Amino acid sequence: MIRLTDIAEHLGLSVTTVSYSLNNDQRIPPATRQRVIDAARELGYTGKSGRTTSSGDYLKQVVLCINSLSGGIYNELISEMKSTLKVNNCELMIYLGSNISQIKWLDGLFVLNSRVSTNDIIKMTNRRIPVVVMDRETTIDNTSRVTLDNFGGCYETTLYALNAGAKSFVFIGGPKESFESRLRYNGFIKALDDNKIATSESSLLQTDFSFEGGIKACRFILEESALPDAIICANDETAMGIITELKRQNIRKNIIVTGFDGVPPKDGCRFVTAKVDRKYWASTAVYTMIKKFEHGTDQNIKVPVKEIDYNY
Repeated sequence: MIRLTDIAEHLGLSVTTVSYSLNNDQRIPPATRQRVIDAARELGYTGKSGRTTSSGDYLKQVVLCINSLSGGIYNELISEMKSTLKVNNCELMIYLGSNISQIKWLDGLFVLNSRVSTNDIIKMTNRRIPVVVMDRETTIDNTSRVTLDNFGGCYETTLYALNAGAKSFVFIGGPKESFESRLRYNGFIKALDDNKIATSESSLLQTDFSFEGGIKACRFILEESALPDAIICANDETAMGIITELKRQNIRKNIIVTGFDGVPPKDGCRFVTAKVDRKYWASTAVYTMIKKFEHGTDQNIKVPVKEIDYNY
């Protein structure tokens, strides 16, 4: 059986370059990627990673599809996924982008990128590639789901603001296509409804989930004649951008700011957030993938989050 090492030796390249090229990683120059693909076809590469461990066991190649490495959530998640996969004779490759149809050689796929289309996921399952989605609810056959309790987490942070006396709100969400942002917004609205707060007393702004996006949203909010009592953010990076700008503008009103994810705060940022146990989320996703490898079993798992207070 042709292995990655065979292709690497044939071309005089590293195994890593060959592996990245076969998965259309944009960090590899297009000409090199094409050389590798052509050589793989010429040598009769079967479409699997073809690598083995020292004991001779087949080493499965699993791809995590994400949109970006920026923000505070990915490093811990990726590290835990890599270590948990390693003890299960698998290795993790990172694919930055949404066009998963370009990924040619893999044994399994994690999707954590809302820009990936449902049709492309279906195409992957039609190839009998096990898929675990971490970013959406879906009814796609042969697909497992390991998602956060986005609704419940934002419900709880909104309750915190309500219990602190907030009556008027702004919700800062992520991109329109974001599954997480939609569910977090729904949790926010449900908390208002359950506490008889008219949704007319709130407004919605959307950002790119970034610190800079929070700064821009805050500047827009400060142009309003009446400042809100609370700003509920769909993630922590945005919340920290909000807080930084409130301080920069020397706003005297005590505006409650909440976040989501449990990212360690930047200096001087105090807020309440919905804490995500990323190690548990990562290992649960991996074990779900291993179960699909071994038994073809589909699962639907919702990972709980808990409220924590960064007001110190």
